[in-house]
Amino acid sequence: MYFKEFWERFQAKNSIKVQLFNLLRKFRYREDFYIVGGCLRDLYLNRNFNDIDFALKGADIFAQFVADFLKLKYIPLSKEFGIFRVAGEGFYLDFTELKGSSIEEDLKKRDFTINALALHIKNLFEKESFYLIDPFNGLQDLFSKKIRAISEENIKEDPLRILRGYRFFAEGFGEIEPSTRQIFRKFGKALLLCAPERINYELTRILVSKKAYQTVVLMDEDGILDVLFSEIKKCKGVPQPSYHHLDVWGHMLMSLKYAEEIINNPEEYLYPIVTELPEEEEFVISVKLGSLFHDLGKGYTFAERIENGEKKITFYGHEKVSAELFKKIGKRLRFSNSIIERVCLLVKSHMRPVHLLNEKLKGTLSIRAKRKLIKDVPYLTELFVVSMADSLASKGPDKDPDYEEKLKSLFNDLFILKKELEEEKKKPRLITGHDLIKLGFKPGPIFKYILEDVEVEVLSGNIKTKEEALEFVLKKYGEKRDKV
Repeated sequence: MYFKEFWERFQAKNSIKVQLFNLLRKFRYREDFYIVGGCLRDLYLNRNFNDIDFALKGADIFAQFVADFLKLKYIPLSKEFGIFRVAGEGFYLDFTELKGSSIEEDLKKRDFTINALALHIKNLFEKESFYLIDPFNGLQDLFSKKIRAISEENIKEDPLRILRGYRFFAEGFGEIEPSTRQIFRKFGKALLLCAPERINYELTRILVSKKAYQTVVLMDEDGILDVLFSEIKKCKGVPQPSYHHLDVWGHMLMSLKYAEEIINNPEEYLYPIVTELPEEEEFVISVKLGSLFHDLGKGYTFAERIENGEKKITFYGHEKVSAELFKKIGKRLRFSNSIIERVCLLVKSHMRPVHLLNEKLKGTLSIRAKRKLIKDVPYLTELFVVSMADSLASKGPDKDPDYEEKLKSLFNDLFILKKELEEEKKKPRLITGHDLIKLGFKPGPIFKYILEDVEVEVLSGNIKTKEEALEFVLKKYGEKRDKV
């Protein structure tokens, strides 16, 4: 493994690579200048990387120098821990203050053995001297897929490393060693002392991975979720009606599991309605958070009553309470406003497809009701995934075995109507507000309802011409002309 592979794996523009190569070569004989951590780990696993970590004395000044030389942005990432970033387009370079008098002392203070790897900068320019510094057998742990903390003290010093450990598990670097999980349990509450922005970064990386469910289960077993999301405690052990086979928290976890499976393999679960899903991080994060927290309010709205001699369980208004609780969580952990808004809307609306499906099965579902859902929830694909995950996570004896197929049928209707509404928008309206004024109506809120009513009738095929639209308006709303 030589220097050429290192530069091939680094995901930056060639022009940047050439400039950085020429710059670093000038400092190759500096004794205290090392490449450390993640990029070396990825290099040995034949993974591409878009970041390089350096350890050296005077990291702050050197980072500013590199930023000026490459004409990139300098970011003092953490003055407390001596970390300074140079950020480019799709890549970044982190410069960390070398701790102790030697690289071995520095590596001793890092988080996990697989990250306690170092390479002197000169090795990037000498083909035969790629000598890896590995005092804690990190390379062995890397190949045997073990995530092992270097010491309890290092985790205590920076509790965010707990979340990093789970993130490395989510990203496929291996199993977390039992002794390391014990350390996580011991210091889990200290996560509350970490900056929410740092917590958010690790949670986001976990959520966008393909092992978010497995990771969340580990975090739950170790008590970490109770620290980050104390609101979930009231959901644990709360029973549900016979439509379900799990308690509230078990169902929430299972919904996350199915949401992740659907995202990873939509054709299996959503075909033929949807065969591909967006790959954007915001889509994935919103769907997974929406699925995990959709029933959070059930722990706060649980009630029992006797009906016809039988005990009934209810969770009236749990959708609204769930959304309110998640909004607090989202703000506390610094999720973006757009993600908070999207998740809250998904959570608040997750029962609406159930109600519409009930109407569809009874033969009473109207275009108006479908149109309202489409207008209220622009994230129809996300709602489809959350609804399907919610259904798949419910396997009680009273559940309709064909429920998922019926749910697909409903969303097929919704997607068709949404397309029709989009096409209708491109056409000129049969009537406008000016036509209503000519009919004697005074401008006001009623205009919106009248025009929407006409749109529904057009979609239903009951109105085809302007004359029919005007006739409909006069017949239904004519008496209100003098009252608005």
